[in-house]
Amino acid sequence: IINGASIMESGACLVVGLNSGTSMDGIDACIVEFTEDPADAVPAPRMQLAGFLTHPYPPGLKEQLLRVALDGTVGEICRYHTLLGRLFAEAVRAVVAKQHLAMESITVIGSHGQTIHHLPQPEPMYGYQVSSTLQIGDPSVIANDCGVTTVGDFRMADVAVGGEGAPLVPYMDALLQQRHYQETGRVGMLLNIGGISNISARVPGGESGDEPRFFGFDCGPGNILIDTLARRWYGQEFDSDGKIAFSGKVSTVLLEEMMKDEFFHRQPPKSTGRECYGKEYIDKLLVKCDRLQLSQGDIVATVTELTAAAVQVNYAQFIKPHIPGSVGCDLFVSGGGASNPFIMKSLQERFGDVHVGSSGEIGLDPDAKEAIFFALLAYQAYKGRPIDVHGVTGSRKSAIYGKICPVQKTCPV
Repeated sequence: IINGASIMESGACLVVGLNSGTSMDGIDACIVEFTEDPADAVPAPRMQLAGFLTHPYPPGLKEQLLRVALDGTVGEICRYHTLLGRLFAEAVRAVVAKQHLAMESITVIGSHGQTIHHLPQPEPMYGYQVSSTLQIGDPSVIANDCGVTTVGDFRMADVAVGGEGAPLVPYMDALLQQRHYQETGRVGMLLNIGGISNISARVPGGESGDEPRFFGFDCGPGNILIDTLARRWYGQEFDSDGKIAFSGKVSTVLLEEMMKDEFFHRQPPKSTGRECYGKEYIDKLLVKCDRLQLSQGDIVATVTELTAAAVQVNYAQFIKPHIPGSVGCDLFVSGGGASNPFIMKSLQERFGDVHVGSSGEIGLDPDAKEAIFFALLAYQAYKGRPIDVHGVTGSRKSAIYGKICPVQKTCPV
């Protein structure tokens, strides 16, 4: 992926990618230009970011979505499913207008929607083992509002073939990591810190000539605990520049207790969400903090340190043992966590000899990464191409990811 502004070279295809993550900060919208070389034996899309913006949610909507995600009624979910479709369509119009393009120039839209519930662990129901995930913001609404074929509801395709539905973005990471290793001889790990953090790595096969191994999984809470406390105590949507965390002191006693979390030590494939790190988790955490007589700044510092610690312990258990000792490593960070100096400092301290930097160092906008990815998934679905993430999500087989919602084209009589 190369950042740039070139629009529509010969044979190019423009795709809009949309995403709103666990943090529910708004809708990230990008335009990606896709090209392919007909000489490639296997189609390998080239991607160039042509435009990006974050379209804010209306005031008060985030709080309502957080409430609905925990205990919303079926009626509320039904209405928000349509409402978010309208808002995602607004984001499409905004990013297209920003780049001075006509909607007719867009081939397809890819929308992740807004996750409000994620249940990756199967439970028995009437003779079936059932897991599920739910993203709202109906793609049919987006398609008809914008007049552009829209692909959405990507995660359920993975669940349908036995996967956890997350994380999916390592599919794109693998393409970048292969190029990074070819150019530098180093393992390039990609870490996205949104509400939840997830990491991926492509590890060379070594001198024995084995095939490269690919790893990708959720690590634990990213910004979700930090944002919740910043909103509750300071009236801020997030801890800007890590200022609150820097004002406190990390409690080693609390951190050690939090690091006993079973999820951090669970063997991949694995994924998690607000269901595990939401209000109930926070309430139990604050009881422990009261016992330790910690200040608000100390608590924010400690949960921020937890983000880095959880990533490092997952790396140490599940990735590092497979990397040949002679191979250097880089860790490239994207998502909101890449803009938090406290997190970045903690990651560098914990990863030691591993270089830690922004994904911008390899040409991948740290804010736009996931929106770019959903543009890629939409492009592949539009082309009828299956993807395979079995090594990440545990899916049984490859599948075409996403539901395609076409629009009627008006033809002259």
